[in-house]
Order: sequence, then structure tokens, then C-alpha cells
Amino acid sequence: MKTRYHFQRYRQHLFKGLLFSLLFVALSFTTVKENCQGKLFYKAGKKAFDIELKYAHFITGPDTFDPKKKIRRLIFTANPLDEKIKSCKVLNCVDQYIEGIQVDLDAAPRLLYWVSVNGQLVQYSGTSVNETLSLSKDSQERLAGMLKFDDSAAGGPVVEVTFDAAMMKNFDQAR
Repeated sequence: MKTRYHFQRYRQHLFKGLLFSLLFVALSFTTVKENCQGKLFYKAGKKAFDIELKYAHFITGPDTFDPKKKIRRLIFTANPLDEKIKSCKVLNCVDQYIEGIQVDLDAAPRLLYWVSVNGQLVQYSGTSVNETLSLSKDSQERLAGMLKFDDSAAGGPVVEVTFDAAMMKNFDQAR
């Protein structure tokens, strides 16, 4: 009788261990965690686009005009682009997937940005002073901080987003 009791106890522990392991494996395959919070508002003619930004992607690669120069790029979107970015071989491959805003940090004396909304049918590019980006973390592995500017007077977007993005990919070629 005592042996049977130990076997039932052993089976309960085994079951709990398997359940815990399955739960751990399932959680490890969940989707990418949101790493930014903010808004992108852009008015194009009579149509307005108000996008909730949830994902920040940090990539680097050569500048299109000067391949010897490395640029850092932040991409803010409503949906994760991790798998698409990882599958790209060149930096500009990522552009076709962006529904939001991308910001180049080192390409010029000012921040260069490009807004793409409505399935890329509506686009706007511009520049902003460097002070619109305040970084609380600035390393090769991670960028964190806040981007806030209002270019609506010039027909551009209004952006306010806080983010914490780990380096996702370093590209060797721009195109």
C-alpha cells in the first residue's frame, strides 16, 4: 500500500513538471513584446491617419549615398516587423514593410524621417532638429528614449513616442 502511494505522488510531480515545461515552451514562442508607446498623426488632404505606435525596431547599415558611413535607423510601427527585418539581406529591403515612421539618426546634421501610411500609398519625408529625440540609453546594442515633434504646420506629421529598442540587425549593404 505504501508503494502505491509513492507512485501516485511521483506521477503528480511528473505531471506538474511536464505541465510547467509545456507552459514555458509555449510562452517562449509568443509574439514579440511591444517596446514602445506613442502616436503618429498625419493629415494628407481631407484624410487623417492616427496610428498607435507599439513596436520600435533598431537597425544599422551603410548610408545610401556614402556606403562608408554607418547610420542608425529607428522604425516605429503598429505591428511587429521582426521576422521581415531578419529575412532582409539589404537595408532598404525593410522600407517596403513600414507602416509608420522611420528615423535616420546619423545620415545628416538633422534627423531624417519618412512616414508611410495607408499601405504606402501616402508618404511624407522631412527633417527634424536633433533635440526632438531625447535618448536615455544610447549604445550600439540599444536605443531608448522619446521622440516628439510637430511638423503639421509644414504639412507633416505629429509624432510622440517613447521607446526601448534592442539592436535587431546590422546590414552590410544599403541596396
